[in-house]
Amino acid sequence: MNNRIKKIQEYLKNNKFDAFFVPREDQYLNEYLPSAFERLKWLTNFSGSSGIAIILKKKSPIFTDGRYTIQINQEVNKNLFSVFHINEFNSWIKKNLFNYTIAFDPWLFSIHKFNSIKKNLSYNKIKFIQLTKNPIDTLWQNRPPLPKTKAYLHRINYTGESVIKKILKTQKIIKRKKSDYLLLTSIDSIAWLLNLRGNDIDYTPLNLAYALIPNKGKIILYINKKKISQKIIKHFYSSVVFKNDSEIIDIYKIIPKKSIVGIDIKKTPYVFKTIFSKNSIKIRYFDDPCYKLKSVKNKIELEGARKANIRDGASLTKFLYWIAKHKKLKSIDEMLAERKLLQIRKRNEYFVSPSFSTISAFGANASVPHYRVSRKTNVKFSKDSLYLVDSGGQYFDGTTDITRTITLGKPTNEQKDRFTRVLKGHIALSTFIFSKKTKGSDLDYLARQFLKKINCDYDHGTGHGIGSFLSVHEGPQRISKLPRKHDCFLKNGMILSNEPGYYKKNEYGIRIENLIIVNKFKNNKLKFETISWAPLDKEMILLQMLTKAEINWINSYHKKVYNKINKHLNLKEKNWLKNITKPI
Repeated sequence: MNNRIKKIQEYLKNNKFDAFFVPREDQYLNEYLPSAFERLKWLTNFSGSSGIAIILKKKSPIFTDGRYTIQINQEVNKNLFSVFHINEFNSWIKKNLFNYTIAFDPWLFSIHKFNSIKKNLSYNKIKFIQLTKNPIDTLWQNRPPLPKTKAYLHRINYTGESVIKKILKTQKIIKRKKSDYLLLTSIDSIAWLLNLRGNDIDYTPLNLAYALIPNKGKIILYINKKKISQKIIKHFYSSVVFKNDSEIIDIYKIIPKKSIVGIDIKKTPYVFKTIFSKNSIKIRYFDDPCYKLKSVKNKIELEGARKANIRDGASLTKFLYWIAKHKKLKSIDEMLAERKLLQIRKRNEYFVSPSFSTISAFGANASVPHYRVSRKTNVKFSKDSLYLVDSGGQYFDGTTDITRTITLGKPTNEQKDRFTRVLKGHIALSTFIFSKKTKGSDLDYLARQFLKKINCDYDHGTGHGIGSFLSVHEGPQRISKLPRKHDCFLKNGMILSNEPGYYKKNEYGIRIENLIIVNKFKNNKLKFETISWAPLDKEMILLQMLTKAEINWINSYHKKVYNKINKHLNLKEKNWLKNITKPI
């Protein structure tokens, strides 16, 4: 690692640069990256899904969010890096970068992100250099190859809507925005629009691609053409033209000068602003229309989500039974548990892959919200702490995400207290009735309120959007204490997670997560429908802290858990579930 940093510093010196920005991004600005694009991890050893380093000629700063605070301190070399919270990024660069020449890869920053950095440093006399070649790509030996798997069509009995209908909806919005084209750079939006899936990304069935959509006529899809079968070409003969992804650099050649191209400032790499501006192509900024269209699920997608979550909940319940009835608890460790859960999930109908890297965390490891087990961190189970498992699956009919925290022995009063407060917050959010003009940030306090009463909190969002056989983290819907300008109103048909938590550093972690659908309610109101099904650990609950309504919710939920998943269980599992879901 020292050597890699040293080579980048030599690169800075040789090119008379003072700094080099290294974000945890690829040229598609996707959350999950192919191994070949994990540049930040290669350079710093930090493996979290969010972060940015600023490589200087001396000790360098690295930034991430609260999910990875403990993890980043464990992974990076403190002699080489100073660790900061991402909230400190703007103030740090403003305070420390003066008269600097800063190099950056324009493919790895959205227009919005780079403009924000530039604005923040407007008085610091900064010179920005757009690199045509990322130095990490030159230095990275034995770099993993890009995936070579084929793209495939996602059937309409899962999508509920044809490609033609989706294209016409999108083109109608492009016309409404008075634009000639839309540059679509979000690979999950492209997958949704074309009902096309792939395996280029771990955990998410996507293809690496860009799309140019005219307000009328055929779409141009920039993708590795080796991934496209004759069947797909035939299927799209009237609606899509295929070009190799390498040709995207010449996109301006097929767009007439003075044309207006719509782009999403938050999702489009900065390099496209440069390309279009240099070639007399006008830019109009507006939100990716597919982003909002796909956030509201149709009836087929919602029914698929309900069914997928029942099967997935049965798998998690089988797994919890396996732990509960294991004769030698100490023979189980985090890695074995993760493998066992995957093994059980794989037996499910329509299962494709996990929807993210499973968080299998015992004891102190569970205090890291986005912990990822490795041979180095792997620990054996015992009866002296809690076990947290956060996992999900990609199924043809839906995407799942669920978290349970269980005791493997006798929990402390403190652990019971914190678990109960997390559960009370979870219930409060689940049962709240709200107006149509409500954003997720308006509801976040519901989940935190009982922890806040004792000056506790958790440093992550309460809920994220869920795709339909797409990304497990989907916007624009979200539930967070940090409101954003582009936050949307919650709409009927959106799917979100409900996952409050509590984390005591170096001791234990607690999180309870179910998926919820936004549904219509009487008097023009909205209400959540819970669709995740697996038992809660009643041994962790302090009954005296619950209201009658909360007890009724738990009993009702457990009754539904048993009724919905028992047919997927064997007799022993069924009897165990019946016993642990008895009313409290």
